[in-house]
Amino acid sequence: MKVSKVAVIVRDNANYWEGLRTSLGLAIEMIETHLIVLGKVSLPEERIKGFEENLEFLINELEGRAFTDTRANLDEWDYFEYLSTKSVAQSLDKYDLVIPF
Repeated sequence: MKVSKVAVIVRDNANYWEGLRTSLGLAIEMIETHLIVLGKVSLPEERIKGFEENLEFLINELEGRAFTDTRANLDEWDYFEYLSTKSVAQSLDKYDLVIPF
């Protein structure tokens, strides 16, 4: 099965960084990648700049997308698009592969 569209869903606060890294790796391989973050992103201070730079790279350079169900993430991070939890659930069948974190 050829995988052309992947959702990386991150719910666990300890895995935001790994979910983003996975998204970057998929996008570099020219796979349409959507990072979906459930809940508020909370990172150690030393990880914030790197997270933002990598999120920007995913969106601007690799043409990935990042969604969140949490409005606070929209205020703090410029790269997220809002997607309700219900909409996330309804969209999952459109992906060839869903990777949960």
